[in-house]
Amino acid sequence: MLFCRLLPTVFLLLSASVLTPCASAAMPEGAETSQTPSADHASDQPPGTQVEAAKAAGHVDSGAFLTAVVATHKGDDLDAARAFRAAAAADPTNQDLLKQAFIRSVLAGDPEAVPLARLTAKRPAGQSIISSLVLGNDAVTRGNWTEASRYYQQAGADPMAHLIMPLLQAWCEQAENHADEAIASLTHIQGSVLVPFYTLHAALIAQTAGQTARAGDLFAQAAKMMPGYDLLLTRSQAAWFWSSGQQDKARLLIRNMIQADPVLALAGAQLQATISHAPVTSAQAGIARAYVLTAFLLRQQGHQQGQQQGQSGHPGPSDHQFDEASRLMLGFALGLDPHLAEARLMLAEIQDAEGHQTAARETLLRIPQTDPLYPVAAFRLALLDGSTEHLDEAQSILTRLTKETAGQALVVRALGNTLSARKDWKGAIAAYNQAVTQAKASKTLDWSLLFLRAVAYHEAGDWPHAKADLQEALKMAPDEPLLLNFLGYSMVERKENLGEAQALLRKAADLDPQDAAIRDSLGWVQVELGDLAGGTALLERAAEQTPEDPEVNYHLGEAYWRAGRKSEAVDQWNVALGLHPEPTDEALIRAALARAATADITRATPQRAPQAESGPAQSRGKQTP
Repeated sequence: MLFCRLLPTVFLLLSASVLTPCASAAMPEGAETSQTPSADHASDQPPGTQVEAAKAAGHVDSGAFLTAVVATHKGDDLDAARAFRAAAAADPTNQDLLKQAFIRSVLAGDPEAVPLARLTAKRPAGQSIISSLVLGNDAVTRGNWTEASRYYQQAGADPMAHLIMPLLQAWCEQAENHADEAIASLTHIQGSVLVPFYTLHAALIAQTAGQTARAGDLFAQAAKMMPGYDLLLTRSQAAWFWSSGQQDKARLLIRNMIQADPVLALAGAQLQATISHAPVTSAQAGIARAYVLTAFLLRQQGHQQGQQQGQSGHPGPSDHQFDEASRLMLGFALGLDPHLAEARLMLAEIQDAEGHQTAARETLLRIPQTDPLYPVAAFRLALLDGSTEHLDEAQSILTRLTKETAGQALVVRALGNTLSARKDWKGAIAAYNQAVTQAKASKTLDWSLLFLRAVAYHEAGDWPHAKADLQEALKMAPDEPLLLNFLGYSMVERKENLGEAQALLRKAADLDPQDAAIRDSLGWVQVELGDLAGGTALLERAAEQTPEDPEVNYHLGEAYWRAGRKSEAVDQWNVALGLHPEPTDEALIRAALARAATADITRATPQRAPQAESGPAQSRGKQTP
């Protein structure tokens, strides 16, 4: 995104150590040695190790410190804040514990952040951008705009705060009935990457101040500079059109936005129903939106920097550091507007990405059902529940959303995925049928939806329909290894046109030569065609990559058996049986072992299931990844 390319990273570099809890937090200055975990790496240490190191070096409440470390790892900022405060109370001279208590309180939106900000500001070198913004925000909530402006000015020396500062100061001016000065301060800025957003906030200030004509002009200017549809701009301009008697334009603006964004389309009815409501009606709400903007830009910058680092190989701030800084900004926003849906949706996305699904769920549940974006939050909650095996909850939410959104394809498709995860293949097929019908009507059908329905048909035992969907999908994506592998392997399972199946699988292997599932499928078809040497070599490599896949081990055992390596085959099948195969695979494995028993073949050596390799589980040849 153009607006993000020039954003400085100084703020992130300065705040990285502040946002990382560490064992050395409990240590007095000068106590750290080469054996002491650093701020960057202490979170990798087991909590018990961190506590012991802390106890040895300072008078810390080990129970509180352990609770703080564990809560931080779980993403529970509120518990972490409380525990760090307890640990700091036990060692009042420890600056790092106080700092961690303060930061976690800010991230949690805990009111205790304010007295902690005052306390840290009184310490030597304790004044920081974060404490200044916290105290400025507190002044905003108390309506003391002069004091808020003063604290914001103190934070303005930081490069990141320098970008947001015009917005914070302008809203302070608006709150003191100086809307003209506020608008002028924003519209006179030239050359900044944030000019479109400054213009938008100038329009919001004019709208809040009742300067209707001026607001309309500024909204139009911002719309020309914004790429695509910005949610805040679109909703605000639509409300302006409505209040100006241009209802058709307002409806069209919202309609165009939701047509461009399938997720926002879930809230289409609610957005249209609240079209006359301006999203920002006060200076406090305007400042909250400024923080959301900053969080969004930081996340975009993090994604871009990650891509650049991958290309250049040079180290820099991590995605985690950018996300932590974004969470800090969102904490400020929610401190000013606790029900701000856009902030909660972004925060939940970050929490989910960091592996804190419970925290993400709690964040989404706090979006009220009366909010226009509630359907989006409910959809995200369903996806979160589905990814964490809470399938009952996911199905319940999606079934309700299907009715409330008139069965929009995105929701129906997600429902199909959830039913597939529950192995309700009949229900999944019905859902996918509805999604395919809608996608064809809107000319948005893609190969992945056909693939999902093909998997459901396959598992339901309806091979003709599954094959038809796979062939149709391959017309759309002829070089998609996933499709080539699934179709080719399914044909091998049925000993159907093995030559054609081999060609499909060879193409898949050429496109993705490192995929273990494809290697297994290709090895298996070569064994079925009589190429035992070539097939066995491929299956052995697949088994090395995925030692805990019962299907691959069964295939390798079968290859050994056909090559006359009977005892090795029995060993491999026993390994496969110990890996908890699916019922269909278990039946094949037990049949193979019964065949070996009839032939009076015993195991060569006692075998145990191999240890799992680190990393994500590999998908099997016939399974959906």
